[in-house]
Amino acid sequence: MSMTGFGRSVKQTDKCMVQVEIKTVNHRYREFHIKMPQQLSQAEIPLRNQLSKQFNRGRIELNVKLSGNISPGKELHIDWGLLDSYYHFIKEAKIRYRLTEEATLSDLLRMDNAVLVEETGDIDVEVLPLLFGAAEDAADQVLKMRETEGNSLSIELDTYISSLEELVQKTKELSPMVQKTYTERLRSKLYEMVKENIDETRIVSEAAIFADKADISEETARLLSHISQFREALIASGPIGRKMDFIIQEMNREVNTIGSKANDSNIAIMAVEMKVLIEKLREQVQNIE
Repeated sequence: MSMTGFGRSVKQTDKCMVQVEIKTVNHRYREFHIKMPQQLSQAEIPLRNQLSKQFNRGRIELNVKLSGNISPGKELHIDWGLLDSYYHFIKEAKIRYRLTEEATLSDLLRMDNAVLVEETGDIDVEVLPLLFGAAEDAADQVLKMRETEGNSLSIELDTYISSLEELVQKTKELSPMVQKTYTERLRSKLYEMVKENIDETRIVSEAAIFADKADISEETARLLSHISQFREALIASGPIGRKMDFIIQEMNREVNTIGSKANDSNIAIMAVEMKVLIEKLREQVQNIE
């Protein structure tokens, strides 16, 4: 699965319309960025939980638009004790100051903090099913796009890993020739120096030391093992991006060692080509879930 995708869904009734857009891009972990109207804020956590079941990794950007005749619920809060105090104050004030006006209900309703109308934050019961339904449809579209791109990435990664395997095999076959070439070159130089009585024992000893220092058999074996593990990851189910990234790091370490130990221009050139392929693998793997 790729980590790149986009989906949009619209759900509506006669009263309202909910539009959900989901965009996903690569990220080391799973990260949500949700933008929605304030009256839908109560749905954010359930929405995250729903999307968490569908996305294992990546940056998930979700944008919700709400339109229509949607009004949040309201509640009336009355402080009866405060209203009683106001009412008794008005009665006492009327006697004390010999007032003729009568206290009315509208007078009491105007008293600060005694009668309050507050929004509950609750929205029409029709809206939440629309929201979750649109989010699910948009997420399905994203997943289909991620799967399609993931299949394309898989083909490209398989091509790169096959090319890398060919280079490793060539390097493995060429390695024994390096020792033979070194031995012949050493014998030739010694012959030029002494012209006769070449010490074969010394040549064999020097060649053995060189072979030990230049031996890359362990590195090529591990590299081929990493390539096999990478291929297994390509056909595995579930999130594999982090595993692939770790395998690539190990591949790069082995190739660096091969390049430093080989002491041969042809192997050095192939090591560079291997590093180029590994870098291509790394770039593509960054977008694998």
